[in-house]
Amino acid sequence: MNASRPPGAGPRLADEDAIARLPFVLEVGSDDLPARFQPLAIAHLEQAAAKLLAEAGLACAGVRAVAAPRRLAVWVADLATRQADRVIEVKGPALSAARDASGAWTPAASGFARKNAVALEDCHEVAEPRGRFLAARRRVPGRAAADVLAQELPRVVLGIPFPKTMRWGEGDLAYARPLQWLLALLGDAVVPMRLGDRVAGRTSRGHRTLDEDRVFAVPDAGAYFTTLREHAVLVDPAERRAIIVRGFDAAVAELPGAAWTRDEELLEEVVFLSEHPRPLRGAFEERFFALPSEVIVTALRAHQRYFAVAGPDGRLWPHFLTVRDGGERALEEVRRGNERVLRARLSDALFYWEFDQRRPPHEQVQRLADVTWVEGFGSLLDKTRRLERLVAELWQAGCGDGGPCPAALPRAALLCKTDLVSEMIRDGKEFTRLAGIMGAHYARRAGEAEEVCVAIERHYLPRGAGDELPGDRVSSVLGLADRLDTLAGCWLAGFAPTGTKDAYGLRRHALAILRILLDLKVRVSLSELLRLALAPLAAAQREATVRGELGEFIQVRLAGELEALGCAPDVVRAVLPARGNDPRDALAWAGALAGFRDQPDFLLLATGFKRCQNILEGRFLAGAELDDCPRRWRRGGEAPDGTPLARLPEPAERALLAMGAAAIQPLAQAEQQGRYEEVFRLLSGFGPAIDSFFDQVRVNVAEEGLRSLRHAFLREIHGLFVRYADFSALAPPES
Repeated sequence: MNASRPPGAGPRLADEDAIARLPFVLEVGSDDLPARFQPLAIAHLEQAAAKLLAEAGLACAGVRAVAAPRRLAVWVADLATRQADRVIEVKGPALSAARDASGAWTPAASGFARKNAVALEDCHEVAEPRGRFLAARRRVPGRAAADVLAQELPRVVLGIPFPKTMRWGEGDLAYARPLQWLLALLGDAVVPMRLGDRVAGRTSRGHRTLDEDRVFAVPDAGAYFTTLREHAVLVDPAERRAIIVRGFDAAVAELPGAAWTRDEELLEEVVFLSEHPRPLRGAFEERFFALPSEVIVTALRAHQRYFAVAGPDGRLWPHFLTVRDGGERALEEVRRGNERVLRARLSDALFYWEFDQRRPPHEQVQRLADVTWVEGFGSLLDKTRRLERLVAELWQAGCGDGGPCPAALPRAALLCKTDLVSEMIRDGKEFTRLAGIMGAHYARRAGEAEEVCVAIERHYLPRGAGDELPGDRVSSVLGLADRLDTLAGCWLAGFAPTGTKDAYGLRRHALAILRILLDLKVRVSLSELLRLALAPLAAAQREATVRGELGEFIQVRLAGELEALGCAPDVVRAVLPARGNDPRDALAWAGALAGFRDQPDFLLLATGFKRCQNILEGRFLAGAELDDCPRRWRRGGEAPDGTPLARLPEPAERALLAMGAAAIQPLAQAEQQGRYEEVFRLLSGFGPAIDSFFDQVRVNVAEEGLRSLRHAFLREIHGLFVRYADFSALAPPES
C-alpha cells in the first residue's frame, strides 16, 4: 500500500527530493494474541498506518503489516525521514485597512508582516468576492518523521478493533493482551514513542523454545525480518503458511494415493498459532473407524486442530497432520504425545457412540422432558410435540407439494431433537456441533426410514448466511417449523433482538426461514405461518400483537434478502408494504416493477401517487374499507359511505374516474394470472391522466362539500394503487 501526497499539501519544493529515505518498523510485543485476532489486526494496522503517512505528508514505498502470536508489526519501506517544507498563503487585513489615505502602510499591515516573518514589500494582494486583501507566502518547516510517528502511531495501534480488549496493572490502557515490549526503529535510530508504560527501544524477543525467549537487539529497521529469523521467529504469516503447506504435501506424499483435507479456516488458524511451524504426521488406530467419519474429523479439527487425511475415494485414512511450534528436537516424542491425546478423545467418542445406541428412539424422546427449552415455555419434549403438529399444518398451508403430509415428516419432527440428550452431544463438548448429524446416524442404526434420517440431519440447514439449504421438501418444512417455533417462543419470552444482542440467533433464524421459502418456490402467507406457530404458545390477544411484531421483524430481513438477490433498494421499498407477506410473490413483483421504474408514464404515476399521499396527510383507506376498494371501483367508483364519485364536476377528474373503473377488471385478471408486468403496464397508463388531474383540478377548494368529495376520490385512487406498491418510493426526488 503506497502513501501519497495529501490534499492541500501545497506546491512541491526543491528540497523534497533531497529528503533522506529510511525503512521504519514498529513491533508491539504482548502475551499471546488469539489466532482470530491477528488477521483483523493486520488489515487495520496496514490501512491505518498508510493513511496516517499520507495525511502527514510522509512519502514511502509501501506499508506492510505482519503478525505472529506474540507480536504485531508494521514495516514501512523507504520512509521520508521528515516532512517536506511547505509554502502556505496567509491572508491578512483588507487593503482598505492595510494602507492609509496617503497610501502608506498602516500598523495593521506592519503587524501582519511581523507576525508572519516577512517583509512588507514581499506581501501581495489577493482578490476575493468579499474584496481585496493583503496576503503573504510563508515557509513552514516540515516535522521530523520520528516526531510524527511517536505522536500518532500509538493512536493507530490502540485503535485496532479487537473483538475483545483487556486492562492490566494500574493503568487504563486497553489492548487485546498485556503488552510486554515495544520496538520502534527508523533506520538504526530508536523512535521515542510509548504505549502505556512501555517505552520503545530496539530489542525484541526470540522464539520461546528454539531461542529460549532471548532478548536481542535489532540493529536497524532494514534488518528486522532477518534478525527475527536468526532468533527462530518467522514473523511473516505468508512465509509460515507456505512452510505448513509444503510440509503437509511432503508428509502425504509418503502415503501413495493420500491427500490432506485442505480446510482453509483451520489452516489460517494454525498459521497464527505458531512462530516457527514444523509440520508433522501422526496416526491413530483403525478401530476408531467404527465411529461416523464426522466424529473423527471433529475430534481432529475442533479439539486438536489436526488435518484429516483421505484416500482417492474420499474415505478417511488412519493418519492426521498437525503443526508443532518448534523445531526438530524430540519430534518423535511430540508425535507420540499428539497421538496419545487424540486416542483419548476418540476413545471417549467411541464410548459415547456405543452407549447412545443402547437407548431406543422412544426412550430418548421421553428424556427430552428433563431438558428445559426456554424458561416458562416448557421442555424440549413440549417443543417436539409442537413441531409434530406444526409440520403438518405448514404442509397444508402451502409449504407442501399439494398432496397429503408424508408420514416421514411428523416422525422426523418427533425425533429431530433426541440427539441433544445423547452422551455424544450432551457431554462431548466439541461434538455438540454435530447436532442433527448424530441424530441421523442414531436414527439409521435404529432402523428409521431414510427420509426421516435425512430430515433429522438437514433441518438445521442453513446454519449460517452462506450455508447450503436443506434441499428436499421434508427437511425444509421441518426446518421451517423448528425456526418458526423458536421465533415464537423466544419472542414471547422477551428475547427479541436489541442492538447487537441476539442471544438466540433470531435474526439468523428469520433469514433462514426466508431463504428456505424462496428455495421451495412456494406461495405462502407469512402471517398465517406465524399464527400457526404462535397458536399453542400465546393467548389470542397476545398472539395478534406478537404476530405483527414478528411480521415486521421478518420483513426487514426480507428487504435485505431481496436486495442480495439483485433487486434495487427503491423497488424493494415500494413492493414490500403491499406484497411482503409472501416472500416468493414479493420477489416476483419486484422483478416485474424493475422494468418500469424509469419509464416516463410510470414516473408520472409515481409522482401523482406521492401527491395523493401529501394531500391526504395519512388519511388513507385501511382495513375493511381498503379491502372493499375494488368492489366500489367495479360499481363505477364511490366513497365508502356510498357517495357516488360521478358527482365530480371537472372533465380531468371524471376522465381519471372512468379510467379507474375501466381498469379494475383487467388489473384483477392480470394479477390472478401472475402477469405482473401487465399490472404495471396498466397502472403506468394512469400516469398522464393523474398528471392532468393535478394540473387542472384544485383539490382543496373553499367549498367544503366539493373538497370532501375530492378527498374521498383521492383516497379511492390511492387505495387502487397501494394494493400493488408504494409508488412514492419510486417518485423523482423533486416531486
